[in-house]
Order: sequence, then C-alpha cells, then structure tokens
Amino acid sequence: MKKRRWILILLLILALLIPGLELVLRRNTALNSLGEWLYKRGRYKEAGKIFDGYAEEEEGAANLAKSRYKQGDYESAADAAEQALQKGQNNAETHYDKGNIAFMNEDYQSAVEEYEKALLLNPEDDDARENLELALTKLDKNPPPPPDPKEDEDKKNEEEVRNILDALDNLEARERKQQDKQGTPKTDNWW
Repeated sequence: MKKRRWILILLLILALLIPGLELVLRRNTALNSLGEWLYKRGRYKEAGKIFDGYAEEEEGAANLAKSRYKQGDYESAADAAEQALQKGQNNAETHYDKGNIAFMNEDYQSAVEEYEKALLLNPEDDDARENLELALTKLDKNPPPPPDPKEDEDKKNEEEVRNILDALDNLEARERKQQDKQGTPKTDNWW
C-alpha cells in the first residue's frame, strides 16, 4: 500500500513538473500553446497579450497579427504581420492574413496582391482564392483614386530636365568630335 502511494505521489509530482520544465526550458513554445488555446476560445485580447510577449520572434508576430485582427485593431495587425514577414514568416498563412487586414482597411489593391502571394505559396488554399475573387470584385467597384495631377506635373518636369541634360551631353560629344577632326597636334612623346 505504501509503495502504491509513493508511486502515485511521484506520478503527480512528474505531472506537475513537466509543464513547469516546459515553461522554463521552452518558454516560447509554452506561451504559444497557451496563446493558441485562448485564441481558439475567442479570448483574443488575452491571447494578444501573450503573443505580444514574444512578438520579436516570427511566430509570435504572426500570431499577434491574428489576435489584433480579431480584436478589430487592423493598423496594429498590419504592423505585426509586416514584422512577421520581415522576420522570415514568409508563408501563405501570413500573406493571407495580410490580405484580410488590407481588405478590412478597404485597400483592395493590397488585398489582391497579398492573396496572390498566398496562392503562389499554397495554390490549394480555397479561402485565399475566394477572398481574391471578392477583393477583385470590390476593386472593380471601387477603383483606386486617379493619380494626383501634381505628381504627373512633377514627372513631366523631371523628364524635361532629363531630356535637356541628354541634349547637352550629345552637344558636348559632337563638339569634342569636331575638335578631334580639326586636329589637335599629336606627338609621339608621352609627356
């Protein structure tokens, strides 16, 4: 009987020790598991706080973007998704999430680009394909604003300056050729 009791106590201690060791030795894995558990139960704010704790890592940033998106904080979600991409989380899911964020911000052109990137990385993603079609439909109904006339004028001025500089270069090259044809005295001396 005593032997059985000691075995039960030992098993109980091990059951409590293993999660504690995981928390100490593999902190981010444990935090990610807890954050995902909260996220799946719709507790996005609490999950976001946990993901924010290790957002310096690519997976944490991607998960933070998802939780911020679910909270309706699209600007912060976009920043976190961009951070995840910069840290190497260049996968279909992150691009899909960025597409969703852009769509909610009514930036349909960016949404289309992100959904296309997601489909390039995972052609089997039906959700990305459907969202791409929806974003294209929205883009057709709400085309991007026409270019600013001031920007067009600046481009024209820049092109005009470039043309004038090219013309001056050509004139200078022709004048040099004429001088060379008229004959500058050539000597065999190197000095």
